[in-house]
Amino acid sequence: MEETSTPLAAAGGADQWAASAVMDLGGPMFHAALLLALRETVAADHVAHVFYGHDGSVQYSSAASLLNQSLIEWTTNVYVDDQFYRRDPNYALLRDLACRPEGQPDLIIQTPAPAHIMDAEYRRLLFERPGFASKISLIGARSEGISYLNLYFSRTHSADVTDLMRGRAPLLIALARRHHQLCRRDAAPTPVAAWPAGLSWREIQVANLLRQGHTAKEVGRALGLSPTTVVTYKNRIFKKSKVASLKEFLVKAPSGEPAAQAAGLAGNA
Repeated sequence: MEETSTPLAAAGGADQWAASAVMDLGGPMFHAALLLALRETVAADHVAHVFYGHDGSVQYSSAASLLNQSLIEWTTNVYVDDQFYRRDPNYALLRDLACRPEGQPDLIIQTPAPAHIMDAEYRRLLFERPGFASKISLIGARSEGISYLNLYFSRTHSADVTDLMRGRAPLLIALARRHHQLCRRDAAPTPVAAWPAGLSWREIQVANLLRQGHTAKEVGRALGLSPTTVVTYKNRIFKKSKVASLKEFLVKAPSGEPAAQAAGLAGNA
């Protein structure tokens, strides 16, 4: 595992590979566009973006993959909903950075080898089962929280790839931070505490979008989930909210967008 707080300058000219990702900032296709650019540049197979608050909890998570999409959704759920993020080899470092005084930004690059991950269950579920052979982690600490961007490879990446990503790290973290800021700005302001206590972070995401009147297909596009997975989450939300239908859910949902308006938009959900 290596660490650096002073990334080297990127080789080559302007980062034209990032243009498509820039165009999709704040949109549901941002991570897919970023992955396609990284695929062409360094042959990455999967990208995951997590934002941590100062309390060490996950406030945002999204991913894109060229591998089995349903399996990627499953691993993302394991990481966030089952709180495997607390077992991440970098979690102690992330917590340490989050607790630093404001005004002390930092950028760290790490390349944890799967063989060096001592948590066997974490390694099996989040590396071996999805088919990942190596990983590059970019960690950007700012006053508002920690941006954690992970590039996964189905083959062990070379030292040249690490050097290239060391140079690209400031731009990648800046893109990830800006995307999260735009998503947060556009997100519904419904407080987490307003939903039933038993809802997971992902279920709250789905519930907020359903409350706004989005269909399962639209929710899936926004969160990078298949419609089938969204329906599964919806059923869990209804059960935990003790409602039997979408209409009843919208009536009892926390205030934000008027329920009547949401009900009209969600008529075809």
